[in-house]
Amino acid sequence: MKSSNNDLVSRGFLTEGEDLAFVNLTSSQKLELLKSSIPKERTLGARLAKGVGESAVSALIAALKVEKKLYPKIEICNTLVECGIIAVKPLIQQLGQIGSNQHKVLPKKEFEKDSYPLPRDIVARTLAHIGKDALPDLLKVLEENNLPELSEAIDAIGYICFYNHQPEVFEKLKSCYKSNAGNDLIRWKLVRAMSGFSESKEFLIQQRPICKNPIIEKEIDRSIRLINKRYYSTCVHSISQ
Repeated sequence: MKSSNNDLVSRGFLTEGEDLAFVNLTSSQKLELLKSSIPKERTLGARLAKGVGESAVSALIAALKVEKKLYPKIEICNTLVECGIIAVKPLIQQLGQIGSNQHKVLPKKEFEKDSYPLPRDIVARTLAHIGKDALPDLLKVLEENNLPELSEAIDAIGYICFYNHQPEVFEKLKSCYKSNAGNDLIRWKLVRAMSGFSESKEFLIQQRPICKNPIIEKEIDRSIRLINKRYYSTCVHSISQ
């Protein structure tokens, strides 16, 4: 069912190009729009912030913490992605802190698609879209003891590496798995992250018979299946060339 114009406006929708009339605002004026009581103006502020540079990052993150409307939230995240590497460290400090959609316990329902699930944490999702430039700082989180950050960082790392193979990352995931032997949620996420690494197959096969949690067992099976599928597709592609 299509949303009415009033619905779109109330959620902060801004058409493409509608921001062009405001590009000559000063940087401070652009960022001030992020605090507007009008959702559409907050979307405008987030879109205009793309040209502000490094000083926009903290303002955008502050806005993301309190934003409730759909389109300003989308635009804030899009702009943070465009900020790229300068946004990575400030975003990592917010992992697990914004919203309430993160996995707190193991899910009962399996993820049945062959793609990698988009992180539920909005900050992890933003870092995932920044891509491999975010990896060096995300990998540092694996060695720390901040569980909310760790839990969401794994999702971002897994997503990035599933679509941009980084073989050297597997050993770091493996080490983290061993360091969190008593935390089923973290182990489950790490097993999922390993689905993007052919290097992890032997380790996953070893873990399968000693894993006592049926949900993690199913995730191990899924990761092995995805690794096998990717390997088969690569072989077929090579033969056909």
